[in-house]
Amino acid sequence: MIKFKKSLKILAVILARGGSKGIPKKNIYEINNHPLISYSITAALNSKYIDKIIVSSDSDKILNLSKEYGVDATIKRPKKLASDRATSADALFHAVNEAEKIFKNKFKFIIEIPCVSPMRDNIDIDKALKVIKTEKYDSVVSYVDTGEKHPIRLKRIKNGKITNFCKEYKEASWGSIRQDFEPCFIRNGAIYAMTRDCILKKKSRWGNKSYPLIMDALKSVNIDEYQDLIVAKLLIENGYCNNLPKKINKIEISKFDKNKFTVLITTPITFLNDFRKKLKKGFNCIFAHGAGINEIKENLKKADYWICSPSPIYKIDKKCLNGSKKIKAIFTPSTGSTHIDKNYLKKRKIKLFTIRNHKKLKSIKASSEFTFGLVLDAFRNLSKGVKLAHTGHWRQQENLLRGNQLYKKKLGIIGFGRIGSNVYKYAKSFGMDVSSYDINKNKVKYLKKIKIFNNLDRLIKHSDAILVSVHLDNKSKNMIDNNFLRKMKKDAILINTSRGEIINEKHLLSNLKKNKIKKAVVDVLQKEQRKNFSNNKMINYSKFNNNLIITPHMAGLTYESENIAAEIIYKKLIRNLNQK
Repeated sequence: MIKFKKSLKILAVILARGGSKGIPKKNIYEINNHPLISYSITAALNSKYIDKIIVSSDSDKILNLSKEYGVDATIKRPKKLASDRATSADALFHAVNEAEKIFKNKFKFIIEIPCVSPMRDNIDIDKALKVIKTEKYDSVVSYVDTGEKHPIRLKRIKNGKITNFCKEYKEASWGSIRQDFEPCFIRNGAIYAMTRDCILKKKSRWGNKSYPLIMDALKSVNIDEYQDLIVAKLLIENGYCNNLPKKINKIEISKFDKNKFTVLITTPITFLNDFRKKLKKGFNCIFAHGAGINEIKENLKKADYWICSPSPIYKIDKKCLNGSKKIKAIFTPSTGSTHIDKNYLKKRKIKLFTIRNHKKLKSIKASSEFTFGLVLDAFRNLSKGVKLAHTGHWRQQENLLRGNQLYKKKLGIIGFGRIGSNVYKYAKSFGMDVSSYDINKNKVKYLKKIKIFNNLDRLIKHSDAILVSVHLDNKSKNMIDNNFLRKMKKDAILINTSRGEIINEKHLLSNLKKNKIKKAVVDVLQKEQRKNFSNNKMINYSKFNNNLIITPHMAGLTYESENIAAEIIYKKLIRNLNQK
């Protein structure tokens, strides 16, 4: 006899059989580097109402992939329920029964989330569940307006003869106007929410009192034919999907030794074998790259030290650190520290270590090389050329691809530190006319051949391209504003690889829209500690306009640079330990 729990109420079921005649292995077809099924799993994970998520499949590969994306359980479906003739209701009936055995729970409501509907997200799911929870209906089914495919336009073609399919809706001989149509809807196959009785007693996905959830057409792509897959792929790869799949990284905890300090490591180090071995040898290690904020907060309770990610999707602040009583120091393998609340660390007397000003930084060229790459792209339209090649165009669109050579162009560098001085050398080798401005004038005095502007306004007005490479502080925050941008040449280019907060993004977008400057190229955005960038105004503008290019804070991402940063951090960790 199964003892049922009463706390769990809502079960999400994703049915995904291995076979598919139209599109082979459809449910695990990769879109934007993630299998199709992962988009529905993500939508379920983001729901605020769902208690448990299961995947039912006859395919071991699908079941194993589903576990990697965070489902609570998987159910192996019998072959007879995975054939072309088997109904979804039969497969769902089996899945719910098996799930209740696994979780020892009678769920009150069931929601089936078909994996062939990747654009449907947690907002749609929660709308359906909010309705079903009122208990006024026994089911909620999603629909979409038929649009141009209205019944009045449906035809029967037999022996070459065309007749109206529906007698009730006859199309006039002169045609039809969509605006005159009576609204008509079709199930979009995205959501089936129901009471337990509806599926287990009536064996139906919709009952006698079914509520129609009307969904937007953009979210109603249902992948049945190959062309549906192409549409979904285009939408997802161009940022129209709110489901951003992510594999669940398992937290690895080394064997604890009470005589050793404990280090929490959330920066990615799977490719840094030596660094990993050193840490495991000297410390109790909790490897938790990719862990959610709640898991991190839980593991921080055990940690004496934290080697954090240089670009997390959360802020390292009071909310994050409040439960950590043992933490003594935080180490970030980056020069910047905008992801950390330094004032709170001071209050808690938690030390902060970055790699800024370390002598080995001179051997890290990654950000400098990438920054100059953006200069080259800005003048020569490299990224635009890649996009056009994907569309099948070649030289036919050469007027869009024609750029400018770098030779003799005037590059102004604001901030002449490590990156600024490296870019100066690269730019000079291309024959560019380079000038600089830095608050600390001693930084550039040793270079006799470079033009040094003591007045920032003069550098702005002089330059064909301006590279911003400064550290973020109270003086540099929002330094690129309307006042700055209006002084730039109309055909000038702005490049920023420092920090997003350097630029007033509202002002930049306004000037780009009015074509006050030619182009902006940035590798950073404001408020990067967020999960989802799909509604970001800068990114959405760049999708439809060629005068803004954005890369996802990738300037420092090289194996060599991250290896050097890890080495610096490890030495700082040991030095701090020895000072105890």
